[in-house]
Amino acid sequence: CLEKHRQMLRSMLMTACDLGGVTKPWEISKQVAELVTSEFFEQGDRERAELKLTPTAIFDRNRKDELPGLQLEWIDGICKPLFEALAELNGRTQPLVNGINANRTKWEELYTMYRQSHDAADASNR
Repeated sequence: CLEKHRQMLRSMLMTACDLGGVTKPWEISKQVAELVTSEFFEQGDRERAELKLTPTAIFDRNRKDELPGLQLEWIDGICKPLFEALAELNGRTQPLVNGINANRTKWEELYTMYRQSHDAADASNR
């Protein structure tokens, strides 16, 4: 049982290392998100061209304006729960959670601007 817990903690720490960009200051975190998204778009382009599939939203270049909302889903569904669990185990990792929360606020602001412009465009098309 202890070995399974160690293995789980190791997995959580490796994942946290992989997702660490979300904890960095906003300019760095945003740049990491944009770089990762550009890789996803390339994969989505290949799916569309070679496999004749419609890529999921995060891989679909045609839906790039939805990035703030997709980032919020990713933060809320994956990043925050992971880093909050690690902070419960070791309070010294709380600054990482604080970084995520600060970046989430920025993504929320961008998402609100996107929704307002999208809603305005919809209203003018009626």
